[in-house]
Amino acid sequence: MPAQTRADTVAAVAEYTERAVLATTPARSVSTVLVDTSAADDRSTRSSFQAARLWGSRLELGVPGAEWGAAVARGLRHAAQIGAREVVLADSAVPADLDAPAGHTQIASALTQLRAQERPGVVCSPLAAPWWQRLLAIHVLRPMCAPTLGVTLLDPQARTLVLSGTAIPAALAPTWGLLRMSWEHGHGLGILAAVCQAGLNLGQTLPRIPHPDVFARSMRRDPLDRNDAAPLLRIALRMASIPTTAREPAPVVPWVADLGLIRGQLPPPEVFTAMLTQCVQAGHEAAAPAGVAAGWPEPLLASWHTARTLRANIPALTEGLWLAYLARLGPWLRFAASAGGYTLPARTSVVAAARQFLLATGTPIAAEQTADDSYGEDLVPPLPGTG
Repeated sequence: MPAQTRADTVAAVAEYTERAVLATTPARSVSTVLVDTSAADDRSTRSSFQAARLWGSRLELGVPGAEWGAAVARGLRHAAQIGAREVVLADSAVPADLDAPAGHTQIASALTQLRAQERPGVVCSPLAAPWWQRLLAIHVLRPMCAPTLGVTLLDPQARTLVLSGTAIPAALAPTWGLLRMSWEHGHGLGILAAVCQAGLNLGQTLPRIPHPDVFARSMRRDPLDRNDAAPLLRIALRMASIPTTAREPAPVVPWVADLGLIRGQLPPPEVFTAMLTQCVQAGHEAAAPAGVAAGWPEPLLASWHTARTLRANIPALTEGLWLAYLARLGPWLRFAASAGGYTLPARTSVVAAARQFLLATGTPIAAEQTADDSYGEDLVPPLPGTG
């Protein structure tokens, strides 16, 4: 558990995670490790962790001031040293399905799925969020990462992962230079890329439903925060140049079962207005020609191909892709609003663009699905406060 000043959730998440592990492997010894990145004189997170009611052993590793990726690397090195057979990387900021029976949580599902893989590697346990907080993933990150990963990720930030013992050295391999691949900024895309390149399997569970308080905070986040987006865009661009493994790639679906939001839900009016304003300003700044939005995913494809060149300027590509994405987003948001929210017509436009991108990158595509078939509203319960 990489954590910084998470005294309010760390004990609950530690208990929840241990229960899930014990429910799937009751005879195996379990150790819960806190990698605390709080200031050296701040013991609130460690005190909360000590108060957690755990059956197995516990350990505190202090890395004051470390970024998320450095904390994760410290935890994975410890797991490698003790010969861990499996590791759950749990995001301490997200108490998800805490009250569910231990064997029915998404962490338990991820462990079960990992053990069923032909070459056990990693399983993501994605997080639910409002659709307007996932627009970067929907329009850019999911298709761009799919050629390398062989899967369309629900949540490209991938902050909660279950890794096999074999995947640990792959993620830590120095040749990857994962810190240079931006995974220090609070997401696991670099880990996923390393595990896939090692020839191991990657999977994901249905999304976890967050605690109502956590979901309420996610509603207030800026959905178009460039500082949050830039690290994800950089690593997605770097992944474009990763050579495919020798094994036959699995077909990729252009769309993946989403996070169970009810039809017709729109962002709050003030959020929607702010998003449109930012998109318009970015369009002027980029001097985007008319028809850029209609021409999507051409800007995405151009960025992907350029990133594969030997001397690709990733920072410049990141900036250009961000502006192209905003130019795409403004007209699309107006279309979504006129359609009454994130409804079938709005999703269909995304599926068509993703399919075109995958075909143009030579990525095998799975059997035809409609956006409605794969939306997943019947699979995932509504999010807190959405009805």
